[in-house]
Amino acid sequence: MVSLPFTRPLGLIALLGVLAFILLYLRRPKPQNKVIPSLMFIIQDRKKSTKYSFLQKLLTNLLFLIQLLAILGLALVVAAPFIKLNYDVTLENTVLILDVSASMQAQEGDISRFDRAVKQAKKVLSGRNSIIMAENTPLIVLENENSELALDVLLKIKPRATTTNLGDSLLLAKDILGERPGRVIVLSDFLSTEGPDIEVVRATLASEDKLVDFFDVSNKAENVGIVNLVVTKYNTKVFIKNFNDEPKKRTMKIVKDKKVISQTDVTIAPNSIENFIFDTPAGVSQVELDPKDDLEVDDIAYIATPPKIKNTVLLITNEKTSNLELALEAAKDIELNVVNPPVLTINTRKEKIAPFKHDLIIVYNINNVNERDGIVPGTFDDLEKYAEKGGNVIIAAQEDSKEFKMKGLPPVDLRNMINKPTKACVETINQITKHFEKERCFTTAASYFGADAKKGAITFASADDKNPLIVYSEKKKGRVVYYGILDDRSDFKTLPSYPIFWNLLINFMIGTEDIRDFNHKTGKIVTISKQKVKTPSSTIITSKLLMDDAGIYEFDDKKFAVNLLDEKESNIGLPTKVGSREEREKLLDRQSKEHDFNLELTILILVFVLLLTEFIYIKMRGDL
Repeated sequence: MVSLPFTRPLGLIALLGVLAFILLYLRRPKPQNKVIPSLMFIIQDRKKSTKYSFLQKLLTNLLFLIQLLAILGLALVVAAPFIKLNYDVTLENTVLILDVSASMQAQEGDISRFDRAVKQAKKVLSGRNSIIMAENTPLIVLENENSELALDVLLKIKPRATTTNLGDSLLLAKDILGERPGRVIVLSDFLSTEGPDIEVVRATLASEDKLVDFFDVSNKAENVGIVNLVVTKYNTKVFIKNFNDEPKKRTMKIVKDKKVISQTDVTIAPNSIENFIFDTPAGVSQVELDPKDDLEVDDIAYIATPPKIKNTVLLITNEKTSNLELALEAAKDIELNVVNPPVLTINTRKEKIAPFKHDLIIVYNINNVNERDGIVPGTFDDLEKYAEKGGNVIIAAQEDSKEFKMKGLPPVDLRNMINKPTKACVETINQITKHFEKERCFTTAASYFGADAKKGAITFASADDKNPLIVYSEKKKGRVVYYGILDDRSDFKTLPSYPIFWNLLINFMIGTEDIRDFNHKTGKIVTISKQKVKTPSSTIITSKLLMDDAGIYEFDDKKFAVNLLDEKESNIGLPTKVGSREEREKLLDRQSKEHDFNLELTILILVFVLLLTEFIYIKMRGDL
């Protein structure tokens, strides 16, 4: 069935009006006899009348023709005629999806994949242009602007150090075009590591009459790169992968303050990963592979640690040696001072110290006032003031704890000593007790104090009769913990979990920052208070920071390391799966598509011109 070139074919009935007009025009009025005196007076030269007779007939027929065409045009408008024409959709709307991921930095000779993409992008700008940067989270950097502005934006875009998400970028392009005709051009190496499948999304756009072109800018690049980095307070493990089919040699350097503090020559087998461990340097440092290769962004990995690495701890005790002291000395992140009462200002190494300048103070097995080498009166008053001003205090129970005048410092009220074996079990799972989550009853005690936790205090562990053994509370700006396990009447001090527990407790009390919070992968978005942020390439003022570049970021008076660390993104040698070379050469040629163009408006304009012409003609003839 052949469709008529009319949207409303029934409107052709209006053409009957043309027939009626012709019939009315053919109908002539009856001639009337009139007497004109002095007829001969107005008779002009016969030749002159003959000269204008043809023009008069033509003008009479021209008026008929104008009116006929006008009525015919109005009748056709009712039927809404249209024609099919080929036209270039890129002349209206063009959406460029520019891959700015880390792999686009891969070099081949003096030109990178990103340089090739920008070069091709300049050729296809037309009409109203939109530009999407395809990172792990797509970003719209230009929407519906002219080619001149689009070119200016293109020249300012730089490749980032993130993974690739082309699927979501295509969906974003679909939203930008909406119902408008247009063309989406993707310039990428098609090493897509995140998001939906691009071929599925491409088919979705094609079903909505959108032209989608893929242009592959991949090259023959080789790479050996850092694909993972595990940073802890004590050591760092770096993973290096050789993506080539032959072994590669590299020199791994640890650099701090622009000085090489260590270096190691390594040989990595084909298509394999090697890992290396080294002590974590304090502050900001980096791991470098030398020489650099075709993808430099993964030849360097940055490391950042919290501003404060070691916590200062003061142990007040009259014991010459103890398992607690040994456990604290073994911790790499604790700077320990031990003092023996009554003197608190000189440590056991005969060094002068300021006792209340420490991050945390532990009171453990001390002699009471009036005893030999006992504490001086007012010691607990000073400890309470220290806690209220923001200090941290741990009070360990001992047999004569009830005889000490500790005032309101402990978070428990002690009762009598209970001399019966009991299990110490975790009451609350948190960052301190998580080590005992699988075995909640972590030790036994032969004796312990009956006690009541004060209002607002939190019991971390208790005896099986519910008497609290480890209790935490806040004292104005500071923190206080009651440690109710008597080490000399428990096997806890001999267990491997003993030093772990004390290290976790001290870090919790002091509020030690997690080193993992200072080392991130690219693509992370963090919300901060609005402030000036120094990025690896610029300085900006923002409250929402996208970490899409590798390097050191500075905000909140701290430094943070950000690295690519993505094995898929670093695998730049993978062959593309998009089209053949012959197909790619044709992708950026302008493509035409047949579209229906409605003629209603065009015909109405012509009718208006005809009516205006008729009016002018009648005016000139003197009928108006």
